[in-house]
Amino acid sequence: MPDVNTNVQPGDWIQISRLFPGIWKVSRVLSGFKEHRWSLNEPSIISLRTVVFCHRIVNDSWKRSFAFQCCELSYVSKLTLEDLVHLEALLVADTKLSKAFDKYKDSCKTLGSIANLAFGGFSDQEVTQFSDKCGEMLASRIDNGVTLDEVLVLLESHGLDSNMRTYPILRTLQLVSVDHELRGDEYVYRQYRVLIF
Repeated sequence: MPDVNTNVQPGDWIQISRLFPGIWKVSRVLSGFKEHRWSLNEPSIISLRTVVFCHRIVNDSWKRSFAFQCCELSYVSKLTLEDLVHLEALLVADTKLSKAFDKYKDSCKTLGSIANLAFGGFSDQEVTQFSDKCGEMLASRIDNGVTLDEVLVLLESHGLDSNMRTYPILRTLQLVSVDHELRGDEYVYRQYRVLIF
């Protein structure tokens, strides 16, 4: 496999180390976002990571194997010239593969970024009320999107911040940023659920 190439752009054909074998086409490259922080007292840091979103067309045996994935740029390398020539020849010879791949790319689901906030130290009554409290905090806001910092402020104002990262973990508030949506440099969460662990 060739060396990692940091100049990866949408439309490039790539390989992703040994984690996800095959040939992939880049659809999106995301950088300049803030890393998750779990307390307002922690520093807000712009990530040094770059996330690459891509669709697989064939596996290592050059057989049709569609998939959608994202990974960190350091796992990505552009195709060798030999592999690129092979892929282009395959796409010319098998137009059904090319059309099916385009259709797959247009129809496949998005990939979300998830933030899990763990809570413990509750009384039995507080545990049963946790889901309702999350609903009070988020139900009217979630459709417009909330950032993690906004959620941390809400948790503090509802007296739940002291229960974060307290063991044993009894509940988890899971926030989902659909398709890694950003507002400026922060992830925007438009879905949430309460998990029983």
